[in-house]
Amino acid sequence: MLIIAWEVTAACNLACLYCRASASASPDEAELSTEEAEGFIDQVAPLRPMLIFSGGEPLLRPDIFHLADYARSRGIRVSLATNGTLLTPEAVERIKRAGIMRVSISLDGPSPEVHDASRGPGSFDLAAQGIGNLRGEVDFQINMTITKDNLDEVSATMDLAEEFGAVAFHLFFLVPTGRGREEDLVTPEEQDAILRRVAEEGRRRKIEVKVTCAPQYGRVVREVLTEAERKEIMGSACLAGTAFVFVSRTGDVSPCGYLPIVAGNVREESFPEIWENSPVFLDLRRRELLGRCGRCSYRRVCGGCRARAYAATGDYLESDPLCSYGGE
Repeated sequence: MLIIAWEVTAACNLACLYCRASASASPDEAELSTEEAEGFIDQVAPLRPMLIFSGGEPLLRPDIFHLADYARSRGIRVSLATNGTLLTPEAVERIKRAGIMRVSISLDGPSPEVHDASRGPGSFDLAAQGIGNLRGEVDFQINMTITKDNLDEVSATMDLAEEFGAVAFHLFFLVPTGRGREEDLVTPEEQDAILRRVAEEGRRRKIEVKVTCAPQYGRVVREVLTEAERKEIMGSACLAGTAFVFVSRTGDVSPCGYLPIVAGNVREESFPEIWENSPVFLDLRRRELLGRCGRCSYRRVCGGCRARAYAATGDYLESDPLCSYGGE
């Protein structure tokens, strides 16, 4: 299934230190209007994608529930990515009525001390309240972004996600875009150690565990787990431009939100035309990678993060700098 992450607004009530969108308190004046947003939904409907409303904070877009309901009426599965602080009982009821199937909430640690350090004072407690309002009403998952400051909190945050009743735990590794900084990245060796721990814990966890922005997980699960165990573990090559695509608040289409290469704009041409014919997407699908990634025996199951390669070298086909694997 094609996954489309749609940045519906730049507006956000938080100012997270490593925000990909460099979100602000106010929306971008150039954001797609309601009519343009409906037109975009009409364009993608024949593809039957999963559409993730993100931001910024999508709950700050006034027509968000109308757009969710409109997408559902066109046969599209809709999810919502939020910081969780605005999930009041009233908002949760509107989420249910709009037919949003899953909500993802960002938690970057198991306590206010860890989470609030990057997302602002009080944000953990508000997100926890929002999760409490969702519980039993709408399926939700916990998203955690890994940096050098919280890399030791993965297991405890997984424990909390299970305690909250989340259906999934998705682990994101920082890519230095937006307000994200290279100095906040973990080292290749630290990433590898985290991935090994996550793969091992996945054998005993009841919750779905998925890793994003670290396709090296596809290699690690093959090193750590048996073939039978791997069937229950989600690890794959980078999906950017192959099964995942990002659409900005102004209609720009990119392989992912961390890879700021514009393949086209839905105001100027149809999404299906961009998706099928853009040279950027064709490059990513051919997977003619360069450097170590191009020579690596795991290039089909991993292939490296194309966004990190671009951030480090300016070439999205180059080697992923956050890889510890020495083999080819």
